[in-house]
Amino acid sequence: MAYNFNIKLHPWGNSPEFGTVVVDETAMYGGWDYKDGSEGGGLWFEKTSKGKLNLTDFDGSYALPKKVIEALRLAGFSVDADFE
Repeated sequence: MAYNFNIKLHPWGNSPEFGTVVVDETAMYGGWDYKDGSEGGGLWFEKTSKGKLNLTDFDGSYALPKKVIEALRLAGFSVDADFE
């Protein structure tokens, strides 16, 4: 499947060199990279009754980096406190 990552966020600075969060809103899937640009993991979402994307799962590390959570929330995504 080819993804259309229409949302790109830079949680550690406004440059893709310093880690990126990408989201395909239609597929409700995304991914993230670490601050040093190395591969992080995947992000899975569900749509809420209000049409907002809610993070439901991730992989790639034991804990999702706080900066990734902050970037998603600032962009309007719902991220439950369980991910902190």
